[in-house]
Amino acid sequence: MRKKAFTVAIIAGLVITGVQPAESAKQSEIRKQRLDLKENFTQKENQIQRLDKAEEKYLSELKTLDDEMSELNQKILDLQNNLDASEQIADEMKKEIQKLSSNIDYREQLIKKRLRSMQNNDGLGIYVDLIFDSNSVSQLFDAAIAVRTIIKADKDLLAQHKADLDSLKEQEEALQDNVILLEKDQQKLLKLKSDLEKKVEEKQRLLETVHATKEESESQLMHMYEIYVNLASQEIAILKEKQRVEFSSAQPEEGFIMPARGELTSGYGPRWGRLHAGIDIADEAAETEVVAAASGTVIRSYYSATYGNCVLITHKINGKTFTTLYAHLEKSTVNTGQSIKKGELLGYMGNTGDSRGKHLHFEIHEGQWNYEKSNSVDPLQYVKK
Repeated sequence: MRKKAFTVAIIAGLVITGVQPAESAKQSEIRKQRLDLKENFTQKENQIQRLDKAEEKYLSELKTLDDEMSELNQKILDLQNNLDASEQIADEMKKEIQKLSSNIDYREQLIKKRLRSMQNNDGLGIYVDLIFDSNSVSQLFDAAIAVRTIIKADKDLLAQHKADLDSLKEQEEALQDNVILLEKDQQKLLKLKSDLEKKVEEKQRLLETVHATKEESESQLMHMYEIYVNLASQEIAILKEKQRVEFSSAQPEEGFIMPARGELTSGYGPRWGRLHAGIDIADEAAETEVVAAASGTVIRSYYSATYGNCVLITHKINGKTFTTLYAHLEKSTVNTGQSIKKGELLGYMGNTGDSRGKHLHFEIHEGQWNYEKSNSVDPLQYVKK
């Protein structure tokens, strides 16, 4: 879609100017730069497509991890509910164990008392005396039954006591095992959750890297498109400027004028680790006019993320080609392809694009404009402060 838009814009420019491209050394150079750039942004588009796929892959993996986290959180919630229920059961078991322990303690006291009584009465002698003191068969039978009942009660008491002791031990062991198992399961799931959270953090970092790389590539791509259109528009403007000069009755211009009034705040040369390919002029007036430094043809009048509202003009002066650039305008008053006269209004000084205050950034190129700014020169060589 972007390619189509730029292609349509270029074709439209050719139609508007009514000029057919003619081969020349300068135009061949521009065309070569443009075609090389086209190949570069085709590669950049392919890179972005690969980044799109990488982004989709990471998003898919992140979604899988999110689903696993959700499932794990549900398991942890279920386990916590089970643990809460188990703790309630454990509390009830503890009450039962406490009750059983009380019964065992009471029974132990009875058994001790019973054994102490038997010891004091010569053990089984009490049962023998009871039988031999019987005066009749009926009393003997009743005594035998009583003895048997007492002995059975003692045996039942001891058996129940042993059963309760065994039950108490089993319940305590079961309770302990259950609590230990649940605690281990919970620790295991918490560890898995911690591991998954680390993986999600790692994937998020990778995803952010993909986003950053993609955004940088898209920014570079848009910058490439801007340069490409500038070069294509420059081809058209040079042809039109050549026609303007050939058919013009006016005498060739002798030079440039300062495009705006104001204070020179930054000169041509290295700045912040790169070339500042022009000069900056600042003025505090409400509406500071920016005019064409020389007669020529507008290559482009457009908005740039870097230059803000920007005008590029090609000039033919004394048989030599120059290009001027006027950036950060508050607004532009000219159109792409328009013929312009020296001193004619281009727009007003502003603070648009990558700007840190109201000013005009002004460049002069000896020859065609290019991305490397290799043809740029200090404008003060041609204009006075």
